[in-house]
Amino acid sequence: MGNIISENLRLGAVMHTFALPFVLALVLIITASNAQANMAKTQTSCIPNEQPLTYACTVNLSWQSKFVSNAGMSVSANMPSMPMAHSIRPIMATPVAGIVGQYEFVLVLEMAGDWRLIYNISTPFIDRLHEPLVIGISDQSK
Repeated sequence: MGNIISENLRLGAVMHTFALPFVLALVLIITASNAQANMAKTQTSCIPNEQPLTYACTVNLSWQSKFVSNAGMSVSANMPSMPMAHSIRPIMATPVAGIVGQYEFVLVLEMAGDWRLIYNISTPFIDRLHEPLVIGISDQSK
C-alpha cells in the first residue's frame, strides 16, 4: 500500500511539473495572439513614378482591425543589407481623399532592392511600424 501511495505521489509530482509549464505556455500563446490582433498594421504598395527610382506609394493603416483616418504619420526607409549606406529621411504621408485609412507618399530611392519602410505614427496613437518591401525588382528576377 505504501508503494502505491508513493508511486501516485511521484506521478502527481511529474504531472504537476509538466502541466504547469504547458498551461503557462498556452496562456502566453493566447495572450500574444490577442495582442497581435490589437496591433497597428500597415500594408504598402508602390508603383514607379515619372522619374527613375521614384515611386508613388500608398499605405493602408489599421489598428484593432479597423482603418485609421486622420493619422499623423511619417515614413522613412533603409536597406537592411546596407543600413548605414542607404537610408531615406522621413517624409510625411498624407491621407488619400475619400478613402478611410489610406495614405500616400513619394519615395525617392538610391537603388532598387529590398527596403524596410519605417512608419512613425504620432496621432491618434504613438507607434513605430516596420514593413519590408521589395521595390523596383521583379519577383521573377530573384
